[in-house]
Amino acid sequence: MKKTLSFALIAAVLLSAFAGCSITPRKKTALTVGQAEIDNEVFAYYFDAACSEAEKSGAGLNDTDALIERAVELCACYVEATTQFEQMSMKLDAESRKIISQNSEECWRLYGGYYTKAGVSKPTIGKIEAAAQYRTALLLYYFGEGSEYEVSEGEIESYFDQNYVEFEAIVGYLTTQDEAGETVPLTEEEATELRASFADKRERMKNGDSLTQVNDDIEVSPTFVSVNNSAYPEGFLQKVASLPYNDPTVIETEEYIFLVVRLDAKKGDENNYTQYRSRYIDALRGETLDEMLLETAKDYSIERRDRVIERTAKKVLDVRQQKK
Repeated sequence: MKKTLSFALIAAVLLSAFAGCSITPRKKTALTVGQAEIDNEVFAYYFDAACSEAEKSGAGLNDTDALIERAVELCACYVEATTQFEQMSMKLDAESRKIISQNSEECWRLYGGYYTKAGVSKPTIGKIEAAAQYRTALLLYYFGEGSEYEVSEGEIESYFDQNYVEFEAIVGYLTTQDEAGETVPLTEEEATELRASFADKRERMKNGDSLTQVNDDIEVSPTFVSVNNSAYPEGFLQKVASLPYNDPTVIETEEYIFLVVRLDAKKGDENNYTQYRSRYIDALRGETLDEMLLETAKDYSIERRDRVIERTAKKVLDVRQQKK
């Protein structure tokens, strides 16, 4: 069975240009794929992404040769994807370019220190963020509205409803800290009082108050999230997703109590269903696109600079080890 690429890895594949020999002295060519040269920074990003994938699957990082092969595969795929994008005369619109800029800044803010140590510069991160937008364009070309293999509206809507939820909520804590700083449950009296408070807030909402009003006029903003998001207590998001729209409900977990209102994420001009539509198509057909790119990428001849590749791989592995 052919291996397929994760979204994070394929996003790295589609760079904004054929990343040839760098104009800066510290960059060196790691691979030549067909007529395209790929420098050590791009290869370092690919190799790091291959490491992340291996760790996620439980394979570990002991087989360096296998990780290098994975990174080389991504490079060949990148060339094919970029070629397709250019041959189709596709262009990125203003919104896509804005997303590239925003995502690049955010990625560098969060991980710039790590990438600097691994040998990946901020401009290369910009290329990788552009890659994500290139991939989206190809995805919509093949599977978007009006395409030959268009994903049906029913399939997209079903996926959305099963995997995403939008809601507003306020939270109370069923635990506190004792004098030693340890987390302990509230006393029975305290817990009863808290529950009564949330029941009263719910009743006020039933009578017309907003969640912000029952929250002492502290504004409550909507949250849009995957039901598999691990940042919330186990089972909480699934319970929210099962609620009727606009019906204030109290949900209690082991440590928290919530007053929740589920919202219709498909309502409004800028709703989360239309705004992130390509995300849902990607979840449904992304692997198919990745297989297509990998299959056609097999035709490229590949010339390796083994010394550059080995040094780059070692540097990335050393930095990942230091991170632990």
